Amino acid sequence: MAKLTTGSIVDILGAIIADELGRLRMGDEQLWKGRQWHPSSHVVFASKASGDPHEVVVDSFEWMSIASRVVEFFQLNSSGLEDYLLRFSTLEQWAEVIETSREDGRLDITFCSSGSTAQVTHHRHHWMALVAEAQFFIDFMHRHDVDIKRVVSFVPPHHIYGFIFSILLPELLQIPVLRGLKALSTTQAQQLQSGDLLIGFPAVFEQCAQLDTAFPRGVHAVCSTGPCAPQVLKALTDNGLSRVFEVYGCTETGGVGIRNSHDEPYQLLPRWIKQGNDELMDNVSRQVIELPDSLKWHAPGLFEPVKRKDDTLSICGKSVHPETIARVIKQHPNISDARVRLIHEQESRALKALLIADPDSRSGQTETLIAQVRTWLADKLEPHELPKRFTVRETVPTNELGKEIDWESQPDLMRR
Repeated sequence: MAKLTTGSIVDILGAIIADELGRLRMGDEQLWKGRQWHPSSHVVFASKASGDPHEVVVDSFEWMSIASRVVEFFQLNSSGLEDYLLRFSTLEQWAEVIETSREDGRLDITFCSSGSTAQVTHHRHHWMALVAEAQFFIDFMHRHDVDIKRVVSFVPPHHIYGFIFSILLPELLQIPVLRGLKALSTTQAQQLQSGDLLIGFPAVFEQCAQLDTAFPRGVHAVCSTGPCAPQVLKALTDNGLSRVFEVYGCTETGGVGIRNSHDEPYQLLPRWIKQGNDELMDNVSRQVIELPDSLKWHAPGLFEPVKRKDDTLSICGKSVHPETIARVIKQHPNISDARVRLIHEQESRALKALLIADPDSRSGQTETLIAQVRTWLADKLEPHELPKRFTVRETVPTNELGKEIDWESQPDLMRR
């Protein structure tokens, strides 16, 4: 059975710290994402800082926020060892506390997700289910003649996708892992090797295709967190990538399906039992989960996602379609892109809109542009369809997995 080594725990702790400080210190996100973490990296208050390059200087609120994330992720509160984080500062020492907790059987892991809304949800996953899933993916790829010698991951290990493929999978196979900037620089410098397995998401592979990245023979990839365009997958294989495995799932479920060709349906993982068209039952816990997408079933155990279910909302007792409203907004001559979401404040049932303005329109007053769009929409939308709040930005904000996040929230997970 896979066991979390000290090195893996340190990598996870570094990812959690980077994510939390990137969330709290708006504008410093890229700095924290690119940082290299070591067992000797330590979290200290400003009053105790010595200028050591391995120090992470925080205030009391940031420390509590980081510690809370660590406690929740590793279930330290169930072991009573969470207070020991107060006594130590290095990641190696924190890893020892976590290892002690896990020796007492506290093995489950909690992941957080919020998707494109501001609603953060917490999902606890049983350790044995996570290990079984990683082993299934290993066996699946072995059946397709993939010999994995090294994992090269662009996905942070505190995400469930990154955890399964860049923590558990290499622990089970006892192979090395490259992460973050090392993974990126190795790929861009075309220093990948036969037997490398790339763990990424659509935005990363789109960049590889745009840069015309060449791949040596015997390099494979896994893509998840969203659909990857067929033309991108073709460009990658034309440039030498042997195969791209696509994984379908979410933070709540973990992996649900996998396929090795974009024109084939997904194969349902053995953990799940079909319950109706869009519901699955965990064959161990017997919990029934409703999927966020409508599925089309081709045969027992073979499916493909058709569309998201959350496109229809109820406002004032009437159905509205945010994507349809966004398409109307994009018809405005000064708007290049738009997003429409539900306002979640105080159970509000009103809409908000993100406006991506054309470059020539950004030089003017934001308030003027919003007023123009609001007036323009009044003749094109029903009163209950009109967004109550507008925001103007240069680009649609995304998280480190390339997923869109709520433009009014601080970065969250799917950042988490």
